[in-house]
Amino acid sequence: MEKRIGFGPRLAAYVIDIVFVWILAGLIGRLATTFMAVQAQAQIDELMASNSMLAQMYSAEMLNSIVSITRISLIVIYARLLYFSTEIFLGASVGKLLLGLKIANADGSNASIGALVGRYLLKHVKRVSTVFAFFGLTAMFNFIGALFGFVIFIGCFFAAGDRHQALHDMICKTIVVKKGENGDL
Repeated sequence: MEKRIGFGPRLAAYVIDIVFVWILAGLIGRLATTFMAVQAQAQIDELMASNSMLAQMYSAEMLNSIVSITRISLIVIYARLLYFSTEIFLGASVGKLLLGLKIANADGSNASIGALVGRYLLKHVKRVSTVFAFFGLTAMFNFIGALFGFVIFIGCFFAAGDRHQALHDMICKTIVVKKGENGDL
């Protein structure tokens, strides 16, 4: 069995990943800002003209701020989901790759695509549920996602234990190992 990687190196990889996510979100935001700002202003103007009660309660500037905050939040969520999808396709995030780590099955063999997808969805349940909630499927998605997201967050600290597996690893029967210890990947 390969040597499992514990909490410290995994946290270091995550910190590296967060820096890259913010860079990616900044780039996406820069590209999308002009188009989205024009669209948002048109929607706010239409909303203010069609709803007198809303126009009395909120100023156009306040609604513009709300739309801007929502836009930035969604850009960060999409950037994170896009960025961390490398764990599905490469078996590691960029941070893990830079530190020479990979995701494997609990026995040390290469993780299947099914295990990687399941691990990704569990690890990012809060963000995935927020996307579903945003598209109007139901606000309950957001609440349930937040609840499960909190459980998964707490479960990340399980990697500090003897088994060196976070909760999402335990559920998907995966581990994080040093890349290439037995000649694979």
